[in-house]
Amino acid sequence: MKTQLRYFILFFILLIISSAQTAFCKTTPVDGKITGRVTDKVTGQPVPGVSITIPDLKLGTSTDANGFYILKRLPKGEYLIQVSAIGYASETKVINLGDTYSVDFKLSTSNYELSDIVVTALGNTTTRKRATIPIAVVTNKMILEGVYNTAIDEIASQPGVNETTEGSGTTKPQINGLGFDRVLTLMDGVPQEDFQWGDDHGILIDPYAVHDAEIIRGPASLQYGASAEAGVISFKSAPLPENGTILGSVLTEYHTNNGYLGTSLNVAGNHNGFVWSLQASGEEAHSYSDPKDGYVWGTAWNQVNARLILCINRSWGYSRLTLSALHRRIELPDGNRDSTGRFMFDFPQNGKIYPTRADFLSYSANIASDKSLGEYQAWWQNSINAGKGRFGLDVGFTRSVHHDIDTGIMGSGNLLVNDVPFSFKYQLAGDSSGWKLTAGVNGLYEFQHNGAAPQAPYVPDYEIPNYTNFELGGYAIVEKNFKNLTLSGGLRFDRTDFVGDPMSLDDSGNIVSAGTPGSTVQFNGFNNTYSGFSGSLGASYQLPDNKYIKLNISKSYRAPAINELTSNGLNIGSNLVDIGNINLKAEQGYQVDLAYGYDGKDVSVEADGFYNHISNFIFADRTDQLSDGFPIYQYLSANTAIIEGVSGFLNMHPAEAKWFELDNGFTYIHSRIPNQTDSTKHLPYIPAPHLNSEIKLRLADGHNAVLRGCYMKFGLQHDWAQKNVYSAFYTELPSVQYTIFNAGVGTNIVNPKSGRTICALYVNCTNLTNVAYADHLNLAQYFLAYNGTPATVIRQSQGIYNMGRNISFKLIFPFSSNINKSAASE
Repeated sequence: MKTQLRYFILFFILLIISSAQTAFCKTTPVDGKITGRVTDKVTGQPVPGVSITIPDLKLGTSTDANGFYILKRLPKGEYLIQVSAIGYASETKVINLGDTYSVDFKLSTSNYELSDIVVTALGNTTTRKRATIPIAVVTNKMILEGVYNTAIDEIASQPGVNETTEGSGTTKPQINGLGFDRVLTLMDGVPQEDFQWGDDHGILIDPYAVHDAEIIRGPASLQYGASAEAGVISFKSAPLPENGTILGSVLTEYHTNNGYLGTSLNVAGNHNGFVWSLQASGEEAHSYSDPKDGYVWGTAWNQVNARLILCINRSWGYSRLTLSALHRRIELPDGNRDSTGRFMFDFPQNGKIYPTRADFLSYSANIASDKSLGEYQAWWQNSINAGKGRFGLDVGFTRSVHHDIDTGIMGSGNLLVNDVPFSFKYQLAGDSSGWKLTAGVNGLYEFQHNGAAPQAPYVPDYEIPNYTNFELGGYAIVEKNFKNLTLSGGLRFDRTDFVGDPMSLDDSGNIVSAGTPGSTVQFNGFNNTYSGFSGSLGASYQLPDNKYIKLNISKSYRAPAINELTSNGLNIGSNLVDIGNINLKAEQGYQVDLAYGYDGKDVSVEADGFYNHISNFIFADRTDQLSDGFPIYQYLSANTAIIEGVSGFLNMHPAEAKWFELDNGFTYIHSRIPNQTDSTKHLPYIPAPHLNSEIKLRLADGHNAVLRGCYMKFGLQHDWAQKNVYSAFYTELPSVQYTIFNAGVGTNIVNPKSGRTICALYVNCTNLTNVAYADHLNLAQYFLAYNGTPATVIRQSQGIYNMGRNISFKLIFPFSSNINKSAASE
């Protein structure tokens, strides 16, 4: 198997190199160029600062003071171009780039920026309203105006999306009530395989590297494979600049609650189609505080990240290489307290048994139980024009490093997983015919190795075995666009091969040869193969008066994850023992999504409903047994799970009151396991029903004003009580309702003579009234120990609460230079 894989990867790389060389060796034709002007539809006046992007090429520019723009050195072919500006509705248009192409845009005023936004995560580039399944979009403007500790924080308030947490720096996403291995997270197309099954560390993506995001809510993501059973979160870095331009920014940020300090540098340039981008950042935070617990011991963390993109754009297409390295050190709370509720060290530290104020305010995330995590990636993407279509050939290498450090400096658990993701696809789009086709194969080869055992007196922990995993899938997606109707359908077949190595341990926990006298078997060898079909059929229809409707029916498939199959040990960060089940079956699901929306000049609204039926549903069932005081969970797949819910948004943006916007998002999800008792008839960790609401007031810009784009906003998040829980053996506790209030202001400081932005300032306050609350998906509420002995939480008030009041300050200093002739002259 390994030998066959090596030959496959070698052939794949040679194919990419051969294709690229063929394209380079041809007589170089003139590259594509697009120019034009953007004006106000009513007044005819030019609109400066408009963002012009071609998402498929990851390129963008902005209009000058007279509304002109230009993009040069573009690959030839058919692409969707998007035009967006603050105070105007987005516009899209399909263009066929020849040697030169000119297109003007006339924008209608609107405070709602998501009206016709482009989405690319479905495989065939389309708009949000024409997509056949619900898609949430988080724009760069939303990210800049918000306050976040992690990349998942940036998208977690969207309808249908939630996050599980174990502290301010540890977050994992949920879509429609499902998370972990059922949600695929991408960063510029790279699958994040950084131990997705663990809840004790976050997704290893730097939040400052994220420019915007798309969330597919449902299993219709046929081009991504079985890991996308619940949906896909596609994070994207900033569009690359136009030819002859260098642009960038310096960002600095501070949060009062946990002392969060963040700094980021972004700089990118384009010289005759050679494009580069560099992003480097660092973040650190000490323990956070809440009104009930005070400072929460074991919640400090720090992180550094560097990311480099090198790209060549030519008429034949593009070739783009992305290199990134991220290191995160994060503490994990275990809730260890004395009889009065005061936090304690697990073991005496320098003669102390209680953390001092200096310990709570320390940025060194290595005093309590902690993790040292690393994520290193290389991702080579290629797009080559072929007639009316184009080939995509991508291959990469990622390495995820995971050290569990219970006490001291030695890792008790040391995991090293390597992945080789690959993708080969062909895309065909005909604007006149309305047909779009995407077909290809993709997958990954993964190999994991346990590191050496720590020296005595530290005790090693082997949670999963050494293994290899080869995933391969083929798919085809077809879309047909009529005037008002879009039809989309596809089919996919996946095969997954697991090969696990046996492992035996001696009395000290060291790995020894099988059959060694006195040894015990930690893992038996195994070889499991899974395969299955997934598919989707959907339609969207643009009704009169700006209304639209969507219907999608999909079939999903997911093979068991390695932890579900083989776990056999203490999950240090989660304070529990997992026991895998080598006989698990693959999950098979069927989901129906129905959406109705209206996008008018004053109001935009959408309501989405879904029904998801999954057979062989896998989850960890808490037993009545303990291991050294820690609860034991056993993975099962004998149940049918039914998940259903509604979500939606209501955005009010009166055309006659451009200074006002009201945005609301709602989520309700219900789950059930048929033929079960009252304590086991609901799936665990289904989010509570919740409402997010925000009022934004914009101030008009004065003539030659220094402060422009000023706004203030006020919001609330209300979570109702979640009483539908899996309560057997206190697996899950009912949560109480809570309401928290938020507020914020923002402005751009501008040079009144040149109109150039000197800096942007954002100030936010979350949990304005300092409410003591525990979100239902806050897993730290289950962490409790007394004098080092683990205890079961039987009331929510015993656990760890979420962060209290926090005020954040963010400053961004943009810079740019341009050696092009003016867009108007071209």
